[in-house]
Amino acid sequence: MYFYECVLLLKPTLTDEEAQATVARYEKIVEDKGGRLHATQRLGKKRLAYELRKEKKADYVILYAEFKNPADQIELERVARLDERIIKSMNLRRKTLVVPPMDSSAEAPGASAGSTEDMGAPDVEGEAI
Repeated sequence: MYFYECVLLLKPTLTDEEAQATVARYEKIVEDKGGRLHATQRLGKKRLAYELRKEKKADYVILYAEFKNPADQIELERVARLDERIIKSMNLRRKTLVVPPMDSSAEAPGASAGSTEDMGAPDVEGEAI
């Protein structure tokens, strides 16, 4: 199995409904590719370190996904590059699935799967922007 953290920076001007629809689109892509979505974490709007596409803030979303084939996550990258609602995206491949503890405001489908581990040093194999 191949584990990924998919980080999406959404435009801050999106309404909550538009942002939720955008996140749902990426969740559906994971499921359509035969992957499993372990959790979705919405971190809210945060200030960026520098301007990206003339935006100073972004709405951060992290998808914790698992794929049987590493080529399946390429569709996530392709759609994120073409989506104008996404400021920037990054997919990180992990050796093991690490889902941080979620508070009550974050969404966590399947978070009780028992596959969470402690938050040690990151074990990133590669990244794609």
